[in-house]
Amino acid sequence: MTEQKIDRPSPHRIDSGIWITIITLSLAALLSYFVLDERVFSWLCQHPDNWYKNYWLQAFILLGKAWVPIWLLLSWVWATGKQRPALVAILALLLLLPTVLSVKGLVHRPRPEDVEDVAKGGNELIRSWSFPSGDTAAVFAVATALAPFVRRRWAITFFILSSIIGLLRVGVLAHYPSDVCAGAAIGIFSGWLALQIISRWPLPESGRFNWYRVIAAAGVILIPVLFGLIEGIDDLLTFLKTYGVLVVGIYIVAKGGTWLKRFRRRDARNH
Repeated sequence: MTEQKIDRPSPHRIDSGIWITIITLSLAALLSYFVLDERVFSWLCQHPDNWYKNYWLQAFILLGKAWVPIWLLLSWVWATGKQRPALVAILALLLLLPTVLSVKGLVHRPRPEDVEDVAKGGNELIRSWSFPSGDTAAVFAVATALAPFVRRRWAITFFILSSIIGLLRVGVLAHYPSDVCAGAAIGIFSGWLALQIISRWPLPESGRFNWYRVIAAAGVILIPVLFGLIEGIDDLLTFLKTYGVLVVGIYIVAKGGTWLKRFRRRDARNH
């Protein structure tokens, strides 16, 4: 990711593309609630499969958990020292949190998997509320926040991956289609809002001592430790085998140019 200057829009100007997308997703959520949700739920219940137990697919779905993209973003800051894109994305995640939690609390919609368990004679246990999809909101918030900082093809890739995660959440009976559409709308709005805030109130510079990088390094260490304590050692090892390898790749890419320059200077001195 290369840092680019964020354009400062007029205080009264609204990005029409963002708002058209948000309105479209909101209407899609409303339509899905009345027309599509029960049909999709019934079809998935009638065609059970174990495809979602694939190791790599489960690892990919983890991207919807907010702490995973936060960990990857902090890893980028630690490796490169470029904090602006990561901080905008983290701000977007913080902005969506109260909205998602408050709507979940107001709507009180059980998850499809809980409804299926009750239908099969299981306990009436509500793990967490379904509407809207927090995982979908998280990935769309990050994709929207990062879009101005990356090349267009990468921005498109981020949104495609976010859409796939939303579809997978439906496929594993964690959410209805309307939950995913609403989550995407909230995520895009949160990402857009984070960009507007940062464009009007620039982040303070870290000075000669990059304390952003120090905080990022602390987060890179602490997040896996907390995850292991909460989720258990098996899930921690699964996480490290997938995203740990990705972080190593991020570090190599970030440092590759510096290492190459040092090698060339050393080679020039030797000759």
